Amino acid sequence: MTTDSTLSSTTNLKPIIALDCDGVLLDYHATFAQIYEQTFGKKLTVVSPNAHYAERKYNVNFNDEEKEEFKQVWNEYGWRRMPMHDGSLEACLLLHEAGYELICVTAMSSDFIEHRLENFRLHGFPIDKIISSGYDKDNFNNNPKRKIIEDLNPAVFVDDLRRNFNNIQYELERMIKDSERFAEEDKKVKYRVDAKNELESYVYSLKIEIADKDKSGGKLSSEEKFTIEKEIDEKIKWLDENQATAQVNDFETQKKIIENVVTPIMAKLYPEQQSLPSSDIPATGDEANKCEL
Repeated sequence: MTTDSTLSSTTNLKPIIALDCDGVLLDYHATFAQIYEQTFGKKLTVVSPNAHYAERKYNVNFNDEEKEEFKQVWNEYGWRRMPMHDGSLEACLLLHEAGYELICVTAMSSDFIEHRLENFRLHGFPIDKIISSGYDKDNFNNNPKRKIIEDLNPAVFVDDLRRNFNNIQYELERMIKDSERFAEEDKKVKYRVDAKNELESYVYSLKIEIADKDKSGGKLSSEEKFTIEKEIDEKIKWLDENQATAQVNDFETQKKIIENVVTPIMAKLYPEQQSLPSSDIPATGDEANKCEL
């Protein structure tokens, strides 16, 4: 069943991201354990951590009477007070700010849409559209969300149950290719940012180092200090003018240039190490990350 009383279909031109709720945004399993304890006064223990279904995760087997008792408490409280998964709110806020419309597509009964909206508002999710698909009681493997997703034609569909991707034909191949392309682009961006940070960190750490008279700054001759300062100023100017467009090899080349000038000078100060002691210049790039860990 698709309900549009709360949600009416979108009419704006924003790209849509369709999201399942339980298991994607909200922690159904944690809520199951809370409701179980509230109903029966017993705490549950995780038996199968990777199980998709809560009953299997906690090895719960209801008899008919227990199932009905649990259902009554769940229907009153379960859908309206689920905790968030870590990072889900932050991700949704970023997507919303980036111009995406977020729509919840759930197999939950439409009877509890108001409960879910209450839950979203409690946490601050920027989601006010919920579509309930229900599910096929006679054939659980039948995808209840297929028609909704095809009609929405979202830029991205996120769900934690494989069944809900079955037989969705709308540009699925395009989505997979886009996903692969975006992943590759993200990787390139990361490499570029890392290379820029490596150069910046090296240059500014060096600037601080030679300005400190208690460290290398007090051991350098005026000529050596002038040579290094000249390189530092040139690299800072280069970063100001080129960091927006420079590529990985550009940053690496500039770092190599300044290292070729600085390393021989520093080697004279510390001949036993042939380089500046690591304690004298702060770690950069990957080394800094290791230090933080």
